Amino acid sequence: MRERDRAVASASAVAWAGVAAFLVCVLVRKVAPYPRWDLLACLSVSGGAVTLWCWLARKPAGSTEPRRARSPERAGRARWWPARRSGMVGLALWVLFMPLAMLGFSAVDTTPKLAEITHSGPALSRLTVKAVHSTSRSQENHGGVHYNSSVSVAVPGTHGTRLTTEEVTTSKPPREGDGVWALHSSRNAAAGAILSPSQDELRSLRDGTVSGQEILLLALSGGACAGYAALALREGTSLRHFNADLIARQSHMLRVRITGAGSGLHFPRPGHTDGPKRHRRLHPTLRLTASNGDRHLYIDRCLDPVPLEKVLESQSGWLYWRPRPDGQPGWSEPALLVLDDGRFVVGATPDGPIPDRLAGAPAGEPVTQPLPSPAPTRAVGPYVLWQPHVHKPGLIAFGVGFLSVCLIAAGIGYGNGTALGVCLATTVLGPTVGLLLIARRRNAYLRSLRRA
Repeated sequence: MRERDRAVASASAVAWAGVAAFLVCVLVRKVAPYPRWDLLACLSVSGGAVTLWCWLARKPAGSTEPRRARSPERAGRARWWPARRSGMVGLALWVLFMPLAMLGFSAVDTTPKLAEITHSGPALSRLTVKAVHSTSRSQENHGGVHYNSSVSVAVPGTHGTRLTTEEVTTSKPPREGDGVWALHSSRNAAAGAILSPSQDELRSLRDGTVSGQEILLLALSGGACAGYAALALREGTSLRHFNADLIARQSHMLRVRITGAGSGLHFPRPGHTDGPKRHRRLHPTLRLTASNGDRHLYIDRCLDPVPLEKVLESQSGWLYWRPRPDGQPGWSEPALLVLDDGRFVVGATPDGPIPDRLAGAPAGEPVTQPLPSPAPTRAVGPYVLWQPHVHKPGLIAFGVGFLSVCLIAAGIGYGNGTALGVCLATTVLGPTVGLLLIARRRNAYLRSLRRA
């Protein structure tokens, strides 16, 4: 086990700095010749930092001694990090979507035809449709209808006009005599033209900048991401909220000792007010022994209970949970385990009968102090940051997605739509497949713990 120390945190910060620099480079120079060495440099920084993070996370811990306890003033602000994990993973994927989306827009717009037009003096003109050769109707998911048409326009040049046939996408079928915006060469009419009903889109191609529609997309995505971050980091993960709920719900208290690790079926109360409706699911557990029987503490699925139990073996503390008057056998209730040294574990435990006085807990009496005694000072740690047997297949899938991004930045799709499409699809599928593989491996690991 290893603490989330400064080296690991610094590697994470460098990796995210590389992502931010990548987005800035694409925004400043959306259309630029490939290979994009500036993007490859940012990817090298992020890739190296992630590699260092993995190496540090897999290193054995130098020390498992508890850190200095927090002051009582800071104890109430302590948060349980694993409860944020799912929200933080979703937030990270959401943040990564923006630079990847901008890279896709850049790679699609940067074509040999555009390079030829800009090299020989680009011009933006309103041209007249001379003929319509074909039109096909396409419908988007949100009900919008577009028409992909092949039309002929007369492109002006130094040596006179030249009739050229190009593709254009419009909101209604084009007709002969309609006007359409065209980006073309002012000197070489043979270079052809890029047609669009939007002057802003062609201006952004000419100047190599981000269009107004893309800025709007980034603004909407950024606002939604900020809202999601506020929910993922909400106050509900703090002990202050947890203990207020304990006091309000007449909590039970039980003296326990940690005696083992395993896994079990965690069944949160269906439709309870603390979260959405969930189903029975395997979770890692810490086995607790009390004078009137054994209990299980279900912990977050991202934690490995085996090394965690080895660090906490035979330690004693108080288990607090929130009973319900209408509880049923098998349902799990939120619980808090506070060890004698002041560290705490947040989880859930199957509801059961009120502990008797011999177990060291007054039956039915509420917790009246602001924090359970002894006052929690910090969450139990260190955490298992890297589990090779669970994460290795997912790491490979993420690596394939990262390699696809590097290939796009290196220009593998320049002038080759098939290669670009394959790389873009792999970039999206890599993280998706990686998360699915990690979830499958984790389920298999928890099943093996249950059989042990």
